[in-house]
Amino acid sequence: MLDEGEVITIGSDGCVRIWDFETIDTADVIDETGLLEIEPINELQVDKNVKLFSMIKMNEVGNNFWLAQDSNGAIWKLDLSFSNITQDPECLFSFHSGAIEALAVSPVTYLMATTGLDCSIRFYDFAGKIPLLQMKFKQGGTALAWVPRLISYGGAQITAGFEDGVVRILELYDPKGLTVFVGRKKVSEADIRLKQVFKPHTAAITALAYDRDGEVLATGSKDKTVFFFEVERDYKPIGYITTPGPVCQLTWSSSSHPESTLLIICENGYVLEAPFPAIKEEEEDHDVVSYEIKDMCLKYFHFTSVKSKILRLIEIERRKKQKELKEKEKQERRKRLETEMGEDAEWELQEEDEEEEEEEEPLPEIFVPSTPCHILCGFYSEPGKFWISLFGIETEPIPEDIEDPKAYSIENARRKREHDKLMKEVEEIKAGKRERIKALRNQLQKLLQMNEELPKHMQFKRTVSLK
Repeated sequence: MLDEGEVITIGSDGCVRIWDFETIDTADVIDETGLLEIEPINELQVDKNVKLFSMIKMNEVGNNFWLAQDSNGAIWKLDLSFSNITQDPECLFSFHSGAIEALAVSPVTYLMATTGLDCSIRFYDFAGKIPLLQMKFKQGGTALAWVPRLISYGGAQITAGFEDGVVRILELYDPKGLTVFVGRKKVSEADIRLKQVFKPHTAAITALAYDRDGEVLATGSKDKTVFFFEVERDYKPIGYITTPGPVCQLTWSSSSHPESTLLIICENGYVLEAPFPAIKEEEEDHDVVSYEIKDMCLKYFHFTSVKSKILRLIEIERRKKQKELKEKEKQERRKRLETEMGEDAEWELQEEDEEEEEEEEPLPEIFVPSTPCHILCGFYSEPGKFWISLFGIETEPIPEDIEDPKAYSIENARRKREHDKLMKEVEEIKAGKRERIKALRNQLQKLLQMNEELPKHMQFKRTVSLK
């Protein structure tokens, strides 16, 4: 950017460089390469691991302050006066550099924790509206769960899951009592320490859940497994179960339920209900061949689309009501015509029936998408019942491709439909005429028979003209 005769450049190396515009504008190339090497007037290294990609000048008279945006999620205030009283770069705000993957709120105070794929966990005092601290890791965070007070009475522990399948138990600590005074005064001495770490999964952890009594921690992952840990014995592994799809949420039943059960929600339309895992007596880990729990009694629920079935039933009901209405109108008209026309009413009604007869359109086909909608979330509503929320609507059937090179064009197809419609109408007219002639013949036969039954002197002769 150009500012008061100077060119200012920034880069992902975290440096701000100032160049003289006139020097650049009047420079001549001295060789065939077309390259010219010049030195900047001034240079500022903002900080380590800073990647600048945007900068704007602050509107302060007498100062040369700029706001710079860091792709790592920070906003920096930079003094580009380059004098003896130049201020050091100041980080005004620090955020996640990407989407927030998980959020957890403290059960006892005004603390909130967030994590994302930028490999950081950040803590905020949302009552005081200030960020407290952050901790960086080598892998991105994907799940968070605040440890219940039954386990950590002070409410200062949090469980975090990462994209490499690792679970870390972290603890906030402050000698002046962070959990008591947070939200009432500015706390600057808070820090985080690692309490425990273990790796139960081979893919990103997507869900963490403590049971209602704080005895068991369940972890779910994209590797299609759910692992159980005994909290009281330093998160000793109990075992794991496999699921039919990647796990997206884990929810334990509340105290209103007679038994403690775990609702396992998978992305691909499956929901499982697992009982509280059996905790075995003391035994050494080296005696365990595998942690897989094969005898756990699981309930499986698989959800598929019912949209097409509902639409079909709605259409059947609509046609039924329409048919009943038409039949009612027809009966009323029949009574009216019989009153007005007598015996001729039957012929009139027969002609109307022939005109009204239409070929019924086929019912909508039942279509079940091969890939069901992803389940976003779910929860227990009451004992024995749960609700789930699906993402979006099911995909409509894929249209059939045109593979025949002799297939009709849009215009020719339209003309063919019109021709077929016309031919159908002609055939219907012919069929109607044939039925009419047949009826007239039957009537003539009845008249002839009646004529034969009359006395001979009253019979019509076939040679007699009726004109």
